[in-house]
Amino acid sequence: FDSEEDREKRVEARERGEKRSLGTKGSMEYGGQHNYGRHGHGNPYGQLVSRSQMQRTQEVDSSLHAPVNRRILDYSSTVISQMLLYERGQFEEDSPVVRPVPVGALDLLPANSYKSTPASNFNTKFVHVSTNKIKCPVNALVWTPGGRRLLTGCQSGEFTLWNGMCFNFETIIQAHQRPVQSMKWTHNENWLITGDDGGTIQYWTTTLNKAKQIPVAHRESVRDLTFSPSDFKFASGSDDTTVKIWDFAEGKVEQQLSGHGGDVKGVSWHPKMGLVASCSKDRMIKLWDPKAGKALTNLHGHKSTVMCLEWNRNGNWILSGGRDQTLRVFDIRMMKMLQTYKGQNKDITSLCWHPIHEDLFVSGGYDGSVLYWLVSDPSPKADVRNAHETAVRGMAWHPMGHVIATCSHDNSTKFWGRTRPGDTHREKPKMEETYMPTAGLNVPQSLSVGARGRDAAIPGLGPMGSPGSLGQGGLGDQKRARERFIDTDRNKRPRYDNNRGDNRGDNRDNRYQQRPPPRPHGSRGDSPRGPE
Repeated sequence: FDSEEDREKRVEARERGEKRSLGTKGSMEYGGQHNYGRHGHGNPYGQLVSRSQMQRTQEVDSSLHAPVNRRILDYSSTVISQMLLYERGQFEEDSPVVRPVPVGALDLLPANSYKSTPASNFNTKFVHVSTNKIKCPVNALVWTPGGRRLLTGCQSGEFTLWNGMCFNFETIIQAHQRPVQSMKWTHNENWLITGDDGGTIQYWTTTLNKAKQIPVAHRESVRDLTFSPSDFKFASGSDDTTVKIWDFAEGKVEQQLSGHGGDVKGVSWHPKMGLVASCSKDRMIKLWDPKAGKALTNLHGHKSTVMCLEWNRNGNWILSGGRDQTLRVFDIRMMKMLQTYKGQNKDITSLCWHPIHEDLFVSGGYDGSVLYWLVSDPSPKADVRNAHETAVRGMAWHPMGHVIATCSHDNSTKFWGRTRPGDTHREKPKMEETYMPTAGLNVPQSLSVGARGRDAAIPGLGPMGSPGSLGQGGLGDQKRARERFIDTDRNKRPRYDNNRGDNRGDNRDNRYQQRPPPRPHGSRGDSPRGPE
């Protein structure tokens, strides 16, 4: 026999089941007819009677966000296609032909399959923007060994780990007490070293566990780090105008290279030999012998601060960029400048060679633009203007060469991929509406082309895509646009009646009347002492 307490619970459960079934569309679909209380089963646990009803009738939480489409760049399919072509003996040693239609994306291969076609890796296609929950400027970034994740160093001293395929957040670590300025992996990909704004250098394992710390490596900010080909030594450049050569195992200084007349902004070790290159605020690039600790030669060419430099993997070219808005390639075999590249509208703040194509490099400017260059051509081959809102502080290619990541002081890290066959400019506004608003950032102007219509024009610049054309939106259009602006503004101003008792109308209308001509110097009242 049921106790009195059990009977009360059963009655309450039956009443709850009837109330829930009243609001359902179909009783059989939502389980309204199938509850224990109605069929007379003695089940005192009312919470378990109609679980399906509770799930169906729960109110939607207003704090939940709507599902967001997320782009995923999975390179495994291209690698599998390449392996199948090798297996069948159908792989072309030269660059395979890709059909210029959307279905041609199914035949895409990895970047190393198009070695003679560097244009296949002009990564101007926006993929994703990643931002920390607590927004903070991002100063440096590196891909983890294998390219599975991207590691960024922030102004707050934190490491943020992003997934390298779907670009979502994974974890965050408080690594330094000061802003992280530089990050570098060893060539064997077993160790990571980082430098911060306080002159501290730290060692990290592949699992991001701190292994060692050099507290006072430099007196000021550590701007750049680079490893020797053997990984036994590494070099660091700092704002204290010095370059130091370190023994990696012991963490001790072997040589201190002094000779720059300003802050050292970048340092790079030759990929095959004992030769270190450094750039500074004194507009010079110095080549050092790290064993003897002496300067070998100076490379001149820049007219302002040299912000960054990097050796090419062939060991013959040094790429540098500075505040004179130019990029320069020096050939050390002839000890002279090979080419000068102009195209950036502001200071050049970062640069990077492509890991597959020897003659392809990319640069980032202070205005947030990203430009792609070939060594043989002094003009940019592709660009993403206003890719970031502020200066691009770091750039890193994926080891496979199909994605490039950029970081900036606009608190964001962005990923750029290869354009697919058949992509047109019409996809840019669609991408902008779908993906960019999710980050809460301003949409770059270069991605807004076409979003305002084909006939839209900026006063003085002409229609979108043809800046500066006099025939379309040139000086005449600028003058007419200015006149329209003045007329529109005048119509918005309040009008006053001149016949009113006060003189507000006269004073207001006099502003639009032509001023009287100035008096001659000999007229009365023009003397500094006043009228005589």
